[in-house]
Amino acid sequence: MLDLAKLKAPPEHGQVLVAPGPAECAAAARANAKQLRRLGRPLAGARLAQWREQTRRRVVGTDEAMVIAVGHQPEFFHPGVWAKHIAAVRLARILDGRAVNLVVDNDAVHRTVLPVPSVRRDGVRIENVRFLPSGNGLAYEQIPAQGRDGLGPFRSAVQHAMGNRFEASLMPAFLDGLDEATGQSDWVEQMLFARRRAEADLSVRVGDRRVSGLWMDPFVADILLNAARFAGSYNRALASYRSEFGVRGANQPIPDLEVDPVRCETPFWILRGDQPRRRLLVEANADAIHLYAEGNRVGSVPRGSLEEGRVGEAICLCDGWQIRPRALALTIWARLFLADLFIHGLGGARYDRISDGIIADYYGVEPPAYACVTATLWLDLPRTDVTDRTIGALRRGLREMMFNPQRRLSPAPDIEPLLAQRAAAVERSRRLREADPGDHAARRRAFETIRRANSAMLAVRPEALSEWRRRLETGLDELRRNRLARSREYFFALYGRDRLQELLEALPADRDFRV
Repeated sequence: MLDLAKLKAPPEHGQVLVAPGPAECAAAARANAKQLRRLGRPLAGARLAQWREQTRRRVVGTDEAMVIAVGHQPEFFHPGVWAKHIAAVRLARILDGRAVNLVVDNDAVHRTVLPVPSVRRDGVRIENVRFLPSGNGLAYEQIPAQGRDGLGPFRSAVQHAMGNRFEASLMPAFLDGLDEATGQSDWVEQMLFARRRAEADLSVRVGDRRVSGLWMDPFVADILLNAARFAGSYNRALASYRSEFGVRGANQPIPDLEVDPVRCETPFWILRGDQPRRRLLVEANADAIHLYAEGNRVGSVPRGSLEEGRVGEAICLCDGWQIRPRALALTIWARLFLADLFIHGLGGARYDRISDGIIADYYGVEPPAYACVTATLWLDLPRTDVTDRTIGALRRGLREMMFNPQRRLSPAPDIEPLLAQRAAAVERSRRLREADPGDHAARRRAFETIRRANSAMLAVRPEALSEWRRRLETGLDELRRNRLARSREYFFALYGRDRLQELLEALPADRDFRV
């Protein structure tokens, strides 16, 4: 089991995190494969191992090859996410397996602008370039492909923001891919086509599988039939996670599944057409499982179909509604039914401790091991030497100038009487504190004398205080620009080929994954 306390983003440019180590990843994949082939747990009319075999044949075309899986939304992800693709491809090659990327196209679109750092005379600024008119709460799979009328302004705005960094980056190839893919079925296919174009020069090729098209029938059927029991395992695992990591709040990191005497929430979404996705709740009776899009009943599925692991054709009868997995359900399915090793990023690795609890409690099996891969890569942007430590020193200097100006001001005739007045008041305060600490009025008068002396000195030398304030303001602005320059969150195609080559070389090579 991964030590979650040690899973942190690498702090410096070019650093990577691979946990466990590369050889241990290969060993874990082989151990998982051996364990999962023997899973005898009954599920929807067969053994789990049988459904796993069938799932792998449907998704990757064979049950013979090892499967290394990663997953992410079809969005503008940063090099730390892209590092998972590289690691998966290299590990799969060593194992004579397949690297599969689960494209989470059922997630809601949360961002419709691309943050692009722009270098101006006053430093680095962020230009938020719009690429979609609006998300409207829809899932990625519901967004149509964008035409050249919209993509033209997007390209121009990105190129203008990047300036002379544009041509050296992967953005021309990515944007060309978007243009070429305007005839694709939807925005997801357009994004995947463009990403592959950008990756082609760097020989990173992972097999994309859209979540909306995955075969999950037996997995879904089993949970629909046993929704209350699954919700119990789910909520207990969440409670254990909150206790272990000191998480407060019933909705953190995610809410419990709701259970009442009539209906039970499931770990699935349900969506249709151009309507935002909704939580799927179920109500069971002797013959069927009734489906609810939150408060609205949308159809029923015969128990007989579910008991045989058949969901797809039955759901299609429910007026076009489609079931999609939520985050934990997707990774549970991937780890048990598809992958020999699932590689997470930082967030997924932490939250999959919850999945471990569900797998152990609900399925009664030892959770298969998973891995975590990420990296930090900075764009080649101008930076200064200002750090948090610099700002701390400036804040202390400003405070000292305000409350102890005698330490910062150069002695001169114009302030010498004030310095003597202040020193006498400080000495008087010290004596009162030692001899008569209860005389608060006298001590207060001494303090006021010190404060008036401070103010008088700063009135004589106003430029000294102004200079410290100016230095702090300038430092804070430089620190903000440095943070923009050192962000690891920029879209990987905004980077130049040389920078991305650094990442390829920093990650473990094929040979490092050998056991």
